[in-house]
Amino acid sequence: MPRQQSGAPHAGSAVKSNKIAASRKRIRLVTVGVLALSLWAGATAWTQMKKTAETAERIDVLNAKLMQTTELNTKLKREVERLSDPEYLQERIRKDNHMFMQGETVFDVPRANP
Repeated sequence: MPRQQSGAPHAGSAVKSNKIAASRKRIRLVTVGVLALSLWAGATAWTQMKKTAETAERIDVLNAKLMQTTELNTKLKREVERLSDPEYLQERIRKDNHMFMQGETVFDVPRANP
């Protein structure tokens, strides 16, 4: 006996169209998810690049300050070494305090005003 298919052709196409609609929804959902993830990753990368640039500037400033401090430290160490030399110490006392030893003749030459 032949079977009667009342509504069978419509039921098969309805299931097929439901599958297609569900597939499209999944594709949209995945696309939106990927887009959201990409935006988040871009924003995070932008923030990190900005922080990296600020940190690089701070490092440059601190390196310059370190070089200045190192130079000053070297000069001061040299001065400390020289102050242990009696001849240099006498020279500094004479120059800074305008002192002289007994029997020395001091010549004071005035500076010309520019």
